[in-house]
Parts: sequence; C-alpha cells; structure tokens
Amino acid sequence: MENYSSMKLELLALKWAMAEKFKDYLLGHQCTVYTDNNPLSYLNSAKLGATEQRWVSQLAIFDFEIKYRPGRVNGNADSLSRQYSSCVPTQSFGTSLPKTLRTVDIRQEVEGELVGAEQHAIAAFPSRSKEELRQMQLDDPTLRGFLAFFSRNKYPSKVERQLMSKSGLELLRQWGRLFVKEGLLYRRLQLPDGGEEVDQLVLPEVLWNEVFRQLHNGHGHQGRERTYELIRRRCYWPSMSAYVQEHCQNCRQCTISKSSYPVARAPMGHLLASKPNQILAVDFTSLEPSSDGRESVLIMTDVFSKYTLAVPTRDQRATTVANVLVQEWFYKLGVPARLHSDQGRNFESAVIAQLCHLYGIQKTHTTPYHPQGNGQCERFNRTLHDLLRSLPPEQKRSWTQHLAHVVFTYNTTCHHTTGESPHFLMFGQTPRLPVDFLLAGVEDPGGGSVEDWVARHQKGLRVTYGRVKARLEAAAEHRKNLYDQTVRGQPLIEGQLVHLRECGVRGRNKIQNHWSTALYKIVRAPREGGQVYSISSLDEPLRVKHVHRSLLKLAPETVQQAYHMDLGLQGQDFQEGLWDGDSVIVLIEPSPPIPVNDTSVEIVPNVTSECTLPLVSVLNSPSSEASIVGAQGVRRSTRITAGKHSNRYHLPRTLIGDVSASVSLPAENSLLEPGGDCHFRPWL
Repeated sequence: MENYSSMKLELLALKWAMAEKFKDYLLGHQCTVYTDNNPLSYLNSAKLGATEQRWVSQLAIFDFEIKYRPGRVNGNADSLSRQYSSCVPTQSFGTSLPKTLRTVDIRQEVEGELVGAEQHAIAAFPSRSKEELRQMQLDDPTLRGFLAFFSRNKYPSKVERQLMSKSGLELLRQWGRLFVKEGLLYRRLQLPDGGEEVDQLVLPEVLWNEVFRQLHNGHGHQGRERTYELIRRRCYWPSMSAYVQEHCQNCRQCTISKSSYPVARAPMGHLLASKPNQILAVDFTSLEPSSDGRESVLIMTDVFSKYTLAVPTRDQRATTVANVLVQEWFYKLGVPARLHSDQGRNFESAVIAQLCHLYGIQKTHTTPYHPQGNGQCERFNRTLHDLLRSLPPEQKRSWTQHLAHVVFTYNTTCHHTTGESPHFLMFGQTPRLPVDFLLAGVEDPGGGSVEDWVARHQKGLRVTYGRVKARLEAAAEHRKNLYDQTVRGQPLIEGQLVHLRECGVRGRNKIQNHWSTALYKIVRAPREGGQVYSISSLDEPLRVKHVHRSLLKLAPETVQQAYHMDLGLQGQDFQEGLWDGDSVIVLIEPSPPIPVNDTSVEIVPNVTSECTLPLVSVLNSPSSEASIVGAQGVRRSTRITAGKHSNRYHLPRTLIGDVSASVSLPAENSLLEPGGDCHFRPWL
C-alpha cells in the first residue's frame, strides 16, 4: 500500500467502508459519497487496473453517487482521518487534569442541510418516497374514487355507493379508521389483547404483488397466517386476507416443498381370497445378523388361511426368491393361483416373471411406495419380530435355529380373524402338539371306513371355509368402515395436473422438496372408491405410472389454468401454422395401448383413447374432397400430440420432410374407401 496513489488509497477506503463496514446500512439505499480526491469523482470514466476493477465490482451492488468537495470544506472527514497527538503534559500526583482536552466540531452545513448520523435497516422492498406513494394512491382507480369523497369528508349517498366497486365499498366500511397523514391514506388498527395501535398504509393495487412477494417469497415462504400478520402490521388493502390465502395456496415453491396437512387418505381396499393357495403374498424382512451370517427372511403367507412360512436367506436376489418359492412352497404345498408382492427388483425381475409364466401364476404387485397394499405380510412381519423378541437373550444371536419353531407356534394358534388356526385351514386337520400326548388327547387312528372319513372331512371343510370366508369379509368391512372415517383429500379427475411424492431420494433429505418439481397429468382415474391413479409426465406422455392417491398432490389452480390455456394456444398454432392446403385427410389408426402392468393390486384396464396421427396427405382436388366430406373429425385435445408443438423451432417445411415418416402411406384407393378409418377436416 506504500506505492498506492492517493486515488487508489481513497478507492480502497471507499470499498472497505461501503462493502464491509457499513454494508448493512447502505445496501438498498441511495447515498452520496463526498471526497476531497478529485480523480475519485471520475471513477465511472477512469481507466482502472485489475485491482481497481475488482474493488469497483464489489461496489456495483450499491446505489451511490460520488461528489467532489475541496479539502477546506471537508473538515469532518479530514479531522477524523488525522491522529491527534496528546499535548497533556506529565503532571505530578495530585494535579487535576482539565475536563476538556480538545473539542472537534464535525457537524457541518452541506448545501444548506445538516448532515447527521442516520441509521437504517435493510428495506423489505425497494424504498419509495412519500411523493411516489401519494401519486400511486391517486392513480389507483379504487383509491382515487374513495379519496374524492374522503378528502371532502362527505360520505357517499346510496346512489353513489351503487356505482362503486366491491373494493371501494369495503373501504367505506373502514371509514372511521381511515385518516390522512402527510398526504398519504392510512388505516389505524388496534392489535388484539390490548396491543398497540398500528398505522397501516392503504396500499394501491400495483404494489400488492410486490409486497406479498417480499414478505412471503423473501421471508421463508411461511404460511398464510404468518404472512398475513407480517403484511397486516405494515399496510392494508381491501380483501387482503383472501388475497394472501389465495396466493399462498398457489405458491409453487410452497406446494413442492411442504408436506400436506392433513395427509391425503384414500378409501381402503381389500385383498381377499376364498380358498387356500389362491393368493400367496411374499415379502422380505431384515433382522440382526445371526451367528451364521444370515440376516434376511423371506416371508410367504397364504391370504385365505393365514398359513405362513419364513425362510432365512443370505441375500435378497431374484434367484434366491425363485429357489425358495419352488423348494419350500410349490413342491410342499402346491402352486398358488396368484403371487402378490411389492415392486422390489427381486420380485419384479425377469426370473420371477419367467417362473410365473412357467407355472401359470398371475403376478400382481402393490403401487410404488405403498406397503399397505401388501398388508398381510407387513402385519406378520411385526408379529414375527414380537415372537423373536420373546426369545431368551442367549438364543437371539442364533435366531435362525429357532425361526421354524416360532413360525410353527403361529400357524398352530387360532387366528382372531378366521377363528381357526392357519394349520387347520391349510391342511384340514387340527395339528398335534406335544401337550396333547401329555393330556392323552391323541385319538386312535383306527375305526371307520375311508369313505366315511372323507365325507365327514369334506363336509367339515366346506362349512369351515364358508364360515371363515364370511368372517374375513366381515373383518375387512369393519376395518374399511373404521379407516374410511378418516378419509381426506378430494378425488382427482382425469386431465388434472398433480405433483408426485419424492420417495426415492437416497441419503439425508430433510431439507429437500417433498414433492417433484415435474408435473404429471391424470390419465385415468379409478372408479368410485378406488385408490390407484394412472398418471403420465408432461415430458413423457406415453410413460404411464400407477400410483396410490396418497402420493399425489394437486397442482395449484394457477398452474392448472396456465397449462390448459397454453394447450389451447398450441393447438391453435398447430392448426394455423403448419398446413397451407384447403383440405386435408387425417388417418386414424388405433393407438397402441398404453403399457399397463397387469400386476397391480387393483387390475387397471388399458388406457386407450382415440388419437389423431400426424396429417399425411393434403388433397386439393374437388373430387377427393366431395367423396369424404361427411366424415366426423376427432377432437384435438384427445390426440396423442396434444400439448406438443409440431414445429417448435419453426423450421422450413423443406427441412421437416415427410411429417408422417413413421406412418406408412396407404394406397390411393384406400384413402377414399367407404368404412375406412379416414376422417376429413377442412383447414381454412
């Protein structure tokens, strides 16, 4: 710094003062810098080096003006920049010091105004002078009409009130609270519970959105009540509460970042079977590593009888699942008609698909991130954990050796829902326990013919299965009635835009958005009381997902309106900007069915809709036009190209080529064939 010029030193001092020392006071305000260094006043036009340019870039965020003032009239800053050397001599003990050593007057008149120290906080929004606010109030249509009466202290008549707007009438109801101060209209508010009085500036409509954005978007996207309280303590406008509520509900960042309270709950569904081995539900549960290193358990439970097997495994691969299913269930208990699981990779792999195809098994699965769809397995997992937790501490380390015994105790115990033990419903006879031998309760197998035993056994099982089926249905209906009392969230309809819950985020995600930023469209809504919705992304309309209602959140109303408006404009641009002929032929072919996995809990039929393929032929001859003029056109909103601009970059038609390159052109006579899938639409 010893080699710095005076101008460079002054610039460094200016950078330190504004960008570091007084940044919190100067940011957002207009200020004037007075300096006795004349070259510094030409900072905007001076040729600066690399160092000076870096300093100036730090000053770019401030709104300031540099003015030159000679040193003789710049005494306040000049006196502070000079170190005062004390002239108090050393005096002996007992000598009193003077009360005033030296007085420096740093207050000085500058251009007729007294410059003093004034401290400001950072403004919540760009500052405006009172003259500007007064002019905005006068330019506002509602306030201008109201001030015409208020300035004369004349309350409008009934006829005049009929001509006023709704906002003007609301201002009239505040007549006794309004007053004018310094040319501005204010409203006096008495805070509740004996609070202080607050003077609210009556805000013109042009500032409503700006104030809301500063106190909501720039203030942490807080809720409606907090945002309203922030605004209410500063300003007022008609219907302010409704305005804040509407804009908070339509805030996009609030929609995707905040959880919905209360959480949406769709009506409960059922997974019922009418006989054993009709539906086999499978799932994995992970426990503490045992002494042999195994920590995964494959749970297989029959939905009707509740009979369950739990097999410990070393991994959760698809090949392991297939081997356990075949060895432990198929070969011992028979092949089920339906295999139900979640959407884990090990259950949805090609190996399991091939296994189901080989044995003729129907494969179904739950919706993504909705384990309630496989509730019986999930409930048994909790029961298994409770049973293993009851083992002595020395046996918990080797839980794999006691797993078979624990599961046997479950299968031989009467189930609350069915009223019978899973073992009896699966095998048709009561299991023998060691205690039965102790109590001499084991029957002699001799006596009676085989035919009589089979008849009695068949009759007993028929009665038992009928009773169990009725109990299962009654229990399911009872659970549904209790659960449906807390159903929340309105049903969604086809065409609405929604956000999808972000469930696949790995690692720590406490401050990540709860909902996806991408928008999805409801392709198919379930029937009344259903839970599974078919959605597709706006970017990939052909990729359909089936998700539960609890994972969907309706997009704000403003987003819905903007999407449909943009869709209408794009459809109009598609009509007017691409084709120049007088008439066109539109080929209609059956759209390929949207791939719907038949493995959902609620079997969802393929979503098909009549859609229009790209236009492939332009016929200008009158004879061709007359032959098909009676055909019915297809609505543009149902086309597969709905919402997609066919020529987004406005390329010349010579570069576009054949717009239907992917569609084979039929023969000429097939276009005019009666009964063919061919529609005529005139384009004017």
